[in-house]
Amino acid sequence: MLLAVPRPAPLRPSTSRRDPVGGEPSRAGQRGPSSARRVDALGLALGLLVAAAPDRAAAEEPPIEPAVPAAPADAAPAADAADEVADAAPPADAEPDDADATADEGSKAPAEGPEEGDAPTPAPPATEKKAPARTPPRVDGIYLGAIPYVPITFARVRVLDTPGAFVGAGGAARIGEAVYPWLTLGLDVGGSVAYHGNQRVAQGALFVDAGFLPVPRIPFSIHVGFGVGGGAVRQQGIADRQGFGGAAFRGGLRYDVFPLVVKRQRKRGGGFAFGPELGWIGFTPAAKGRPMSNTAYLGLFVGYYFGS
Repeated sequence: MLLAVPRPAPLRPSTSRRDPVGGEPSRAGQRGPSSARRVDALGLALGLLVAAAPDRAAAEEPPIEPAVPAAPADAAPAADAADEVADAAPPADAEPDDADATADEGSKAPAEGPEEGDAPTPAPPATEKKAPARTPPRVDGIYLGAIPYVPITFARVRVLDTPGAFVGAGGAARIGEAVYPWLTLGLDVGGSVAYHGNQRVAQGALFVDAGFLPVPRIPFSIHVGFGVGGGAVRQQGIADRQGFGGAAFRGGLRYDVFPLVVKRQRKRGGGFAFGPELGWIGFTPAAKGRPMSNTAYLGLFVGYYFGS
């Protein structure tokens, strides 16, 4: 690379200069010692510039990259996989996404308090753990029912001989109320007719019934009752009848089943019920040797508790 170097101005001959050594004026057209030194300095500078020109040209030329040897064919899949992993990984200095940056700014932003003049927001009420709902009692409220039963009666009268047991049919109607979870009170009215050979016994009574539930949650009850009633024994061929009556007593065991309460009456007590009942009805004699009757029965109670 060539640089433009200014040419030195031509030296004018001077007849008035003197030689610094001899003191004689130089001749016209000859250069003195100072002019010679000036020409040497300019030549030296020009030589240095010419020598530095190749170095600058070499520096400005782009460097020649060394040839990279071709990778073997087996290493090509591994290199491609490495390039895919490198492309998938985010760079170390990559900036977070706008959504992440917004979320971070939102989490760092201070919570805004209520403005002046606004009513404070009431705190939500504390949620209390509710106790599990208890199953309502089944024997509950006023009840109506009936019980058909099969009686086995042993009777004694004055004139007629009654050696065997009378078997027949009977029933009673009942009404009452569960005054406590463990106590029911009601009325029972009913009767029965039974036969033995050519003899027949008919009896009936009115009872005040009390039922006790040892475990209120279990519909098993013990029943006792007292009242008044009477009966008579008849025999074919004899016109007269022999009777008994007076105070009457009863007792029984019953278990109620509520089949429909799960679907129709789950949240309220009571419901439709039925269950077996085993009991006893007795007419005691007024004195020794007087008429009497004892009846054992097995029946099916069917009723409905209206709930409280």
